[in-house]
Amino acid sequence: MLRPEFAVKRFGERYDRAEVDALVDRILATVNRTTAPSVTVPELRGAVLRTPLLGQGYSADEVDDFLADAEQWMPDRPVAVRMPSGQHREPPLFTPVRLREGYDVQQVDEFVDRVMATVNGDPVERPVTIRQLRKVQFTPVRISEGYDVEEVDNWLDQAERWLTGQD
Repeated sequence: MLRPEFAVKRFGERYDRAEVDALVDRILATVNRTTAPSVTVPELRGAVLRTPLLGQGYSADEVDDFLADAEQWMPDRPVAVRMPSGQHREPPLFTPVRLREGYDVQQVDEFVDRVMATVNGDPVERPVTIRQLRKVQFTPVRISEGYDVEEVDNWLDQAERWLTGQD
């Protein structure tokens, strides 16, 4: 596997280049099964990379996309977080709202489906990472029906606890 090249940015969302390089080295070592320290799927999902105060950094979007893809390449990757036998988390039911700000129903439903598959250990093409949970942004709607913003935001906090094993 070849080393990825990320765009270098001076401003905006970017990650510390040295931290990204070190993590990419570990990912490549894991995928290529070399003797360097390996990385695990939970480490990928929980990776927190600093944003440099000044100077250049790698494009956060490009790095996030690479890390999400890298999870699929791990030789011993679990497809998802595994619930104890016989347990299954149920998808949420959000309150529909009109004439006040809500989140786009289709966007939320699609993301919730991926999160629930990840949490319940069901097959999913792209398991949701903690990073994706923290960065997800849904389109606000006002006139058409949407989901209650506070309920969705609270559920995202709960889903993060599930993925980190804190609940």
